[in-house]
Amino acid sequence: MKFPLKSKRSVQALAAGTVAAVAATLGIVGAGLSEAAPASLTLKYTCPFPLIGDQTLVVKIDTVLPDDAVAGKTSTPITFDVDVTVPADATAGLSLVGATTVEGSAKAAAVLKYPVDKTLNLGLPLAIPVTPVPESGDFHVKTSGKAPAVTFPSAGTASVTVGNFSTTMTPKNAQGQPTDLGTFTSDCVVQPGQNQLLGTFEIKPAGGGTTTPTTPTTTPTTTTAEPTPTTEPTPTTQPTPTTEPTPTTQPTPTTEPTPTTEPTPTTQPTPTTEPTPTTKPTPTTEPTPTTQPSPTTEPTPTTQPTPTTEPTPTTEPTPTTQPTSPTTMPTTPTTPTGTTTTQPPGDTQIVYGVKGKTTIAGLNARLPLGPGEFSAKLNAQSGKFTGQLSLPPSSVQFRFLGFFPASATVKINQVGDVTGTVTAGAVKADTKVDVKLLAVRLFGFPILASSSCQTAKPADIPLVSAYGFNPLKGGKLTAEYKLPQFRGCGLLTPMISAMVSGDGNSLEVNLTKK
Repeated sequence: MKFPLKSKRSVQALAAGTVAAVAATLGIVGAGLSEAAPASLTLKYTCPFPLIGDQTLVVKIDTVLPDDAVAGKTSTPITFDVDVTVPADATAGLSLVGATTVEGSAKAAAVLKYPVDKTLNLGLPLAIPVTPVPESGDFHVKTSGKAPAVTFPSAGTASVTVGNFSTTMTPKNAQGQPTDLGTFTSDCVVQPGQNQLLGTFEIKPAGGGTTTPTTPTTTPTTTTAEPTPTTEPTPTTQPTPTTEPTPTTQPTPTTEPTPTTEPTPTTQPTPTTEPTPTTKPTPTTEPTPTTQPSPTTEPTPTTQPTPTTEPTPTTEPTPTTQPTSPTTMPTTPTTPTGTTTTQPPGDTQIVYGVKGKTTIAGLNARLPLGPGEFSAKLNAQSGKFTGQLSLPPSSVQFRFLGFFPASATVKINQVGDVTGTVTAGAVKADTKVDVKLLAVRLFGFPILASSSCQTAKPADIPLVSAYGFNPLKGGKLTAEYKLPQFRGCGLLTPMISAMVSGDGNSLEVNLTKK
């Protein structure tokens, strides 16, 4: 089927306008096809836990970065999905206090950088749903949250960098009640030497889809007639009918081969301008539908004929005041400070096996200790504990007066409770003990058998642990202490005091959770 020249041009213009409209609808004009950009990052964090101290948590962050960010327009909020691997030691700690579930909240810090050297600190609120706690081993806590929407002042590349995070968790028992741990907050810090960049995405220019339609190659030939369209602001209202006539004007050229009758419907007010259509300006008005993509920026179709006003969207960085409003909103990025807890305290019973040794400086001898038992009541929230130490009698070999082989049977009895604290994997405890000499032998012959030969007052033994003591497993405690004078040893009392009493004694015990 053949069309007259003008009819062909009308059809081509109509087709071009239709394609442009569809392209604008799909958001691909002037920008090319874009797809959402999935991003994923796995980081290791150091997190302080009540009682057990610092633990390493593996955190996986997944997100889909926006593909529709446009300068001067509010972006789609970014959703973050977070998967935290809780280590076995933390699981053991939760199980120790009878926790069967955990729940709570978290806040993650992230930094959004965008063009013109702008930085926005994001405090991402995350909800921790009720999560079952296994009896042992690792387990996963999953959560998600959204960053606030942002208005970008200019086009370019934006990036998202992940920072530290803070968790507030409430372990609960099988009855749904909080455990002795109460509710605790742990501020976690990214371990150094890791890549913290989650991903980048592009911010398109304001009205970016309108750049290509304004430069059709067919219109330069009619640029001489273009001044007359400047006098045709009234026809600029005609493109709006062209959206309707796209179906209506189409039949008119097909039914009427004479092109002269076509101008009459197009120029309703001024048929005198019809001669200009004979000079093919009508195609020039037809390309104006090619400017139809400008409706992609429906707010300003009238300014669209003047591309010189197009930079005014670039003045739309006035929304740069809009990013500042989010900056005031999420100015709560977490800065790890430690571990805090709330809720009423409680006690957890823990029993340890005890084995160790003590060196008595005056005798230059080593006295084995244990195997014995230490039974502690631990306040899981505060880390304070009290306990009872039980040690069997043991024998020590030494040189009497520095020359004669001798031995003694020694019994250490606790006086009062052992009291102390365990904080972030470090123990400090105080205990008082009486040291008794039940028997003394010289050359294998007993020279003392007594139930009253003991220190005149209890010896103070300040026990401490190295960092990394795990109350869920046990660890080593050490002390330096002084032995007081002895009493109740009969005629040997002055000699025993002279030989045994004094400073420079050391003690070392290993606790193993039963």
